[in-house]
Amino acid sequence: MSRKKKKKKGSGQGANLVISLITLSIIFVLVGYLIGNYAVKALQQQHRQAMQQARETAAAPVVVSSPPAAPPAPSSASATTPTQQPQPPAQSQTPAPAPSSGELFKVQVGAFSERANAERVVTQLKEAGYEAVIISGPPHRVQTGAFSSQENANRLAEELRKKGFEAIVVR
Repeated sequence: MSRKKKKKKGSGQGANLVISLITLSIIFVLVGYLIGNYAVKALQQQHRQAMQQARETAAAPVVVSSPPAAPPAPSSASATTPTQQPQPPAQSQTPAPAPSSGELFKVQVGAFSERANAERVVTQLKEAGYEAVIISGPPHRVQTGAFSSQENANRLAEELRKKGFEAIVVR
């Protein structure tokens, strides 16, 4: 009889082990599901913010494209001089965006998923005589200049477009 009792105890322990494993598996699946939902929501929120920023950036070129019709005449009159004159303001005003970035207009020359591509554009800008910075993030944004007036930023953007860069004015 003692053998039968031992078998029952042994089979009961096995059943407890199986039930424990099933319970733990269910718990792990639920925790994974909850963490997955949290991650998906966080990524969706980041995506929405990026899309909103892209819409704002896309809206800016519409404003930028209409005023530049007048500035090309002064730029074309002396192409060498305006190219060199905007550089010092861009250099001196580049550190200024940090305190009041909402009030300044900057010229964005590109947004890249890979930092190496952004660094290539910065090198091209420096070779052309412009100071440029990379704003780190998932899109690495290349910006140059910081102006209190949108008109000055538009002039620089138009000048960069003439040199083959894709430039837009952003705040």
